Amino acid sequence: MTDNVSLPIGTWRGVSFAVAQIDVLRAAEDLLVVGMLEKDVAGAHRGGAEAIDHALHGTLSRLREGGIFTGGFGETLMLTRPPAPIRAATLMLIGMGASLTGDPEVVGALTGLAMQAALRIGAASVGCLLGWSELDLPAPLVAPSAAAMMRGALAAIDAQEQQAASIAWTFDIRNGAAAHTTTALREALAAWR
Repeated sequence: MTDNVSLPIGTWRGVSFAVAQIDVLRAAEDLLVVGMLEKDVAGAHRGGAEAIDHALHGTLSRLREGGIFTGGFGETLMLTRPPAPIRAATLMLIGMGASLTGDPEVVGALTGLAMQAALRIGAASVGCLLGWSELDLPAPLVAPSAAAMMRGALAAIDAQEQQAASIAWTFDIRNGAAAHTTTALREALAAWR
């Protein structure tokens, strides 16, 4: 993960959830999930995807320009053994479309996609940077979006026929509302039970 302290928030069917500020270049997770907006969103590309694009010398920008991976909603791209300085074993980019600010539930659907991928590849550790790592969410949408992310992850876990192997899943909290985000994630997990 990172040098920042991880705060546990609970466990569900073999998946231990935590929150932390995730450094996309130094995170050494089995799977690092990063959201990427569509190319036509001016000035919004500023989070994890931007750091990865910079580290990969503009590769993500070139993928967008070439129409290979545009960041369209639900579009995914996985890179196993990405080059240094990225330390994660696998990098998963998830397209977030033009904006997630209108409906908190859409980020839950994307988190479900990420959890499905983690379960499919047998990842033991996951860093999840979706939603506000790329966007400035209005304050009233922070908690509902965080809750939707947890529900999306839990629904994907429950959709599995067998209990997941042990996974350490960390949600990024670089959104400026870490306490609200953590509380909303924890409450959504408690309500799921």
